[in-house]
Amino acid sequence: MKNIYNKVKLIAVCVFLTFAVSACDNDIESIGGAEQNYNTAYGLLKANSNLTTFTKAIGLAGLESTLNTSDDYTYFVPNDVALDAYLVANGYVNDLGYPDITLVSVENLKELVLSHVVKGVKKRVAKLTGVEADYLESGEYATMANAVNPDLYLLGINVTNGVLKVNGSDKAAPGLDYYGANGFVNVLDNVIELTPPAPIITSLSQVLASPGDVITITGQNFVKVKSVKFGSTAAAINVVSRTEIKATVPANFDSYALIVVETDFGVSASSGIGLKYLLYEDSLKGTGGGWGGQVTWQSTEKVSRGTYSIKKVIGSWEGITMKSNIILNTGNYQFFKMSIFSTESTKIFVNINSGDLYNSAKGTTVTLVAGQWNNISIPISNLHPELIAGGNFDEILIQEFSGISLTPGSILYFDDIGFL
Repeated sequence: MKNIYNKVKLIAVCVFLTFAVSACDNDIESIGGAEQNYNTAYGLLKANSNLTTFTKAIGLAGLESTLNTSDDYTYFVPNDVALDAYLVANGYVNDLGYPDITLVSVENLKELVLSHVVKGVKKRVAKLTGVEADYLESGEYATMANAVNPDLYLLGINVTNGVLKVNGSDKAAPGLDYYGANGFVNVLDNVIELTPPAPIITSLSQVLASPGDVITITGQNFVKVKSVKFGSTAAAINVVSRTEIKATVPANFDSYALIVVETDFGVSASSGIGLKYLLYEDSLKGTGGGWGGQVTWQSTEKVSRGTYSIKKVIGSWEGITMKSNIILNTGNYQFFKMSIFSTESTKIFVNINSGDLYNSAKGTTVTLVAGQWNNISIPISNLHPELIAGGNFDEILIQEFSGISLTPGSILYFDDIGFL
């Protein structure tokens, strides 16, 4: 009888321990601000059954000794569901179609893991009434991955009313403030990626250029730039920052080219420089008209390039039209381009094609910054999409379109108008 009792007692204890461990593991994500002391933040990771894929990645990357230290840490860790979905989306699946972390290279695993760890601080999210602590605030933070590769983006943190969102995700972190003696673990429903996206060109310092000119390319994500090409020709470049490149126009540049920036992370959409057809350089190749204020077709007051520009005294809803002396075919062009200097911040409406100039459904609006030359490049498809496969046009409309009263005597100067 005693042996039977002892066996029953042993079974009961085992069942209790199994239940307790299981409950502890499974409840960690929903505890919120409660204290869970597994001695270290790293120990807390190992104890959480919802983070097994991430902890496996730590081992495969050989980072146990790097992370299992007495230093302070704040972790932002994707749960197994999120990390497995990331693996599937990126093609890391085995022959049966299941996510497999072992298929990720060691180098990529290291970057993945370290992108989720901020070292040297232990910051909690949920603010406790009357308790002074090191709280996590919205902003950008350098991760351990940034220390290895400074080209990576910083970690974006948003904390609003105790809700944590990380790296631009719209998903709130389901688990906050899981406490180890040297830090906190926050469980996420998304995977942090600090790799820069493909580059984007937003503007060029010149609408027109000549061989040897140094132009400024402004944009985003100019990280690990491999080349800047004018058509198929690579240009000499100086990468000034993540948002600026200086490029020397190649010797074989004729009158126009499509520019692309290529980085280790992708290729930008093209941006055109130069013009195939100049409607206005120092004179108008055709006829012009307008309504409202006076138009001077060859003004020397404010010039982007050359000797003359068009000066238009502008009021609300007033504008000009320019008709080419030849018929143009949209099949030969991709962009309408011009430079405009405005003495006042305003918005203009641009359209092409005689007989349909005032149809706002077929044109586009552009906001002008006062006190500088605005170099404008508009895809033909934004003006008359039905013409993009090939159609004729011969006239341009430019109309003030802000709908507000402009200062009397406001002026628009136009230069280098044409098509690329």
